[in-house]
Amino acid sequence: MTGLSTTEQAQINISLGAVVVSNYLSYLTMGLGSLSPAWSYFSNFPADRWWFKALVILCVSMCIGDTIATGMWTYDWTVTNYGNPAALTLMHWALPAEAFFLATCGLAVQLFYAWRLWIMSLRNNWILPVVIGCLSILGWSILCWSAYTLAVHKFISDFTLLLPVVYIWLGSSVGADVLITGSMIYYLDLRFRIKPEFPSGVSANWFLHRRLRKLIVRTVECNLLSLFVQAIAVGLFSCLSVGFYFVIPDMTIAKVYTFSLLISLNCRHSDNVHGTSEGGFGSSRGGDAKLNALVAFPTTQISVHIQRESTVNWQEEMKGIQC
Repeated sequence: MTGLSTTEQAQINISLGAVVVSNYLSYLTMGLGSLSPAWSYFSNFPADRWWFKALVILCVSMCIGDTIATGMWTYDWTVTNYGNPAALTLMHWALPAEAFFLATCGLAVQLFYAWRLWIMSLRNNWILPVVIGCLSILGWSILCWSAYTLAVHKFISDFTLLLPVVYIWLGSSVGADVLITGSMIYYLDLRFRIKPEFPSGVSANWFLHRRLRKLIVRTVECNLLSLFVQAIAVGLFSCLSVGFYFVIPDMTIAKVYTFSLLISLNCRHSDNVHGTSEGGFGSSRGGDAKLNALVAFPTTQISVHIQRESTVNWQEEMKGIQC
């Protein structure tokens, strides 16, 4: 290190420091945002639908691959090639691999939310899920193309060629998350405020609304996390003087998406005794049946006066989505 100039030393500090900090956050979010809630999911819902399990396995696998790749990248730069400025100018294979893992995980989670919003609208609102799906597929396609472009280029300075396209990906991804968050607020909260279905003096209904508030907070907070991370990414991409610190959101956003998926799945009611979950987002017992049916199908009119009719409608919808 003594033979390096001041400029080279500054380049190493701003590059290695950013990669090391990002890698620490990657491992942190991997444990807290992916592995821990995934363990809770498989423990509470061992008999859940196979495609829910496949979706969780896919997203967690993408996060594991992303974490391994960025960990090897950090080791190569900070240990194997430490003090070698020439190594910092070469494209590391982990960059295109990370882009693919991130794109695939984000696509899976956003399509899951698009499906859930379609079910929550009783399959009446197909325009919103289609828009979310198109934005998600656009973002995935852009990142896959970017991963290929990075893989065929030798120098890391060529990354600047992707900046205009990266902004398109950020715009499509942020747009999809904004639609998801706004729609979840509408279906889970605003509709009950505008058209209340329950008498105000019944304590059971107050408990139901309180449970809905808790679920809304969890869902919205999780979606806002992804929006927050992507907002940071936009700012860091716009400020080239920060060096490699733009990889902080890149190394963590796949875990944030997986955390969003797992929070949505873990918020459902589960029968820990028998290890089953009823109807995906529903339950079949007492007040919890009303809560979860409203969460999954908020337009179903469940009240004291039309409970029998709503139960039939709920069962029909459950048969439809289990096909």
